[in-house]
Amino acid sequence: MADRYETYFRLEPDPTRRSLAAGFAAAIHDPVWFLSRQWQMGEHQGENATTPVLVNHDSVHTSLLPAADLPLDDPTVVPAEAIVEAEVESWWTIGRRIRVGAAVARDHAVDLQLVDPKYLLTHPPPPYEQLAGALDGLAAWRSPGGLGLSAADLAGFGTPPERPSRWDPAELVYAAAFPLAGQAASLELSRHRGGRVDWFSASATGPLAGGEVLPGQAYPIALHYPGAPNSRWWEIEDAAVDIAGYPPDSSHFATTLLIELISTHGDDWFLFPVDGSVGSVVTLSSVTVTDSFGDVYPVTPPADWNLFRTSGFTTSSLVVWLRAMSPIEGQPVEEVLLGLDEYSNVLWAVECRVDGQEVSGSVTSDPEERSGEPAETPTYAYRPGRNVAPFWHPYEVVDRDGRRRFVQRRLADLSGVEPKLTAAAAAEVLRVRTTDGGELIHEIEPATIPSIGVVLQRRHRLARDILGNPVLWSQRQRSPFLRPPSRALRFDVLEETAPAVP
Repeated sequence: MADRYETYFRLEPDPTRRSLAAGFAAAIHDPVWFLSRQWQMGEHQGENATTPVLVNHDSVHTSLLPAADLPLDDPTVVPAEAIVEAEVESWWTIGRRIRVGAAVARDHAVDLQLVDPKYLLTHPPPPYEQLAGALDGLAAWRSPGGLGLSAADLAGFGTPPERPSRWDPAELVYAAAFPLAGQAASLELSRHRGGRVDWFSASATGPLAGGEVLPGQAYPIALHYPGAPNSRWWEIEDAAVDIAGYPPDSSHFATTLLIELISTHGDDWFLFPVDGSVGSVVTLSSVTVTDSFGDVYPVTPPADWNLFRTSGFTTSSLVVWLRAMSPIEGQPVEEVLLGLDEYSNVLWAVECRVDGQEVSGSVTSDPEERSGEPAETPTYAYRPGRNVAPFWHPYEVVDRDGRRRFVQRRLADLSGVEPKLTAAAAAEVLRVRTTDGGELIHEIEPATIPSIGVVLQRRHRLARDILGNPVLWSQRQRSPFLRPPSRALRFDVLEETAPAVP
């Protein structure tokens, strides 16, 4: 009996290939075969579907109001970033500090040889290096009494009035609140880290209650985006279209939605505009769609899914901020690295840039290793401590009112005959100033600093409000830092000394 062998061919995916570009490109080598295959599978059969041609909607527009302590900062006129991040010293650029200082020294005959060095410019940034030692207008404005002046003597230079600071020095974030017109609820920015203010930055204290309903009408249009497949039948796709240009990324939800839209051939997505004004909350109370057959359908948001929703509002409300579009940003005026030494439970703040200048402490390197026997008996000297550099500031854990806080300390330099304290922190992000001209010790909440470290930057930003007026403010921004500072502090060291020269 003859043996019979049956042979089968089976097409299986290759799980080792991680690139999805070829699959999303969906290259067609025989378009005629592809169209005939579609006809064979029944894909060219018409469906009893319609197209939306008209949208009627009712909307409620609730304006944001200025905060009670900042009545001049209208969120419908001034960008939200400038309102939240601005501080009382935002006006003092380096040019104004030099100009006001020179005018005060000239008008009041200030002898720069006799004043406290804190009133003088130490290391002004380029191109103002030649003005080092001149009177600092900002220092004179902060405490005019040290120069024998009063606040009235500096009132004629256009300095802005006092304003509260939204910066929380313990949490290293901004906190602000905006009332809503005709509402008991308000918008709160509780943990703004600096940077762009958007719909996700704030949360509402409660839902909106009523308001004037504005009817609107719009014509829907099909959704188009770069790389979208053609939405018409019997049309060959352009070979230059690369749908794989949007790779799926689990960390970007919008990209995942776009891939889902492409894979399901969703060409039945439509958009319609809704008129709204910046600095307000737009709420759609009702939406009806009229199709090409004249039928009217009510449209309601899904109950189990939402996008662009602000906590505290319903899914039909959207916060439209007046943002600073493409602001001009200067170089960081201050840059501070915060790193946690988990072995000693000490937080270190390292000043890398202060007052627009790069700063670095002198580092004492270890002596070179010597091989072989020494020619003479070495001598040693006792060093209580070494590798203590300026601009490094420790924070020690202290219990304050039942809470653990990192409290700023100062290192002791033990390299000399007598110990002395290193210089105090000079960066404004590490200082807490009071309204009466005093200063408090800086404290940081332990949960604020992750194990990878944090970088704090302070810079000037320039934008325009809705009327075209320039708006200048100082921004403090906190961001993660993947390379925390490192330094080898050593105590009780026997250090080999150089042999005495006869």
